[in-house]
Amino acid sequence: METLDDLLAHARALVGVELSELADGLGLPVPVGQVRTKGWSGQILEHELGVAVGGARGPDFAALGIELKTVPVRESLEPLESTAICQIDPVAIAAESWESSYVRQKLARVLFVTLAVPEGARSVGERRVAAVRLWSPDTVEERALRDDFDLFVREYYRRGRAAEITGHLGVVLQVRPKGRDATDLRDAYDAEGRATRVGKHGFYLRPAFVAQILRPR
Repeated sequence: METLDDLLAHARALVGVELSELADGLGLPVPVGQVRTKGWSGQILEHELGVAVGGARGPDFAALGIELKTVPVRESLEPLESTAICQIDPVAIAAESWESSYVRQKLARVLFVTLAVPEGARSVGERRVAAVRLWSPDTVEERALRDDFDLFVREYYRRGRAAEITGHLGVVLQVRPKGRDATDLRDAYDAEGRATRVGKHGFYLRPAFVAQILRPR
């Protein structure tokens, strides 16, 4: 995708289209049922919109500085789940500030593509592109994101308390498990500064915050 106008025009032209139609056009199979389909929607939109496969660390559309996020929603555009942003390195993040953080880089400019999930849908392919929103955090939103980031880094990662983090923490940001299962671990330090291993986690945006982003302005 060469320009922002091209990207937005392409994304907006998809409104009303089911993912199964996009998958058929791309020659890709549609998963049956709901098992192991998490992430498939995003992959279909990435293929359709031209995100480079196996690209370098950074925004999906590197030349434009834009990250792509797909959000399952009700017909009212209310998000059905938290929105994943990026994985967390428990060791490296302890040395980061908000200004230098990877999560801030990922959220600098986001193209949200909402996917309406029909009641009783039997396949992820039945999801339909409902709306497109290009967003950058305003002053108030960035302050809220920074406050949550600082909480996690200052009170947990720098103190070796990563294992104590729960999904209840954070107003707009969450830290949630992102591993395959309980055996999917990453290097970390405990409260005594000793090397340990903790479950793989990532940053997520809370549904209520994304709902606020998606509202017409």
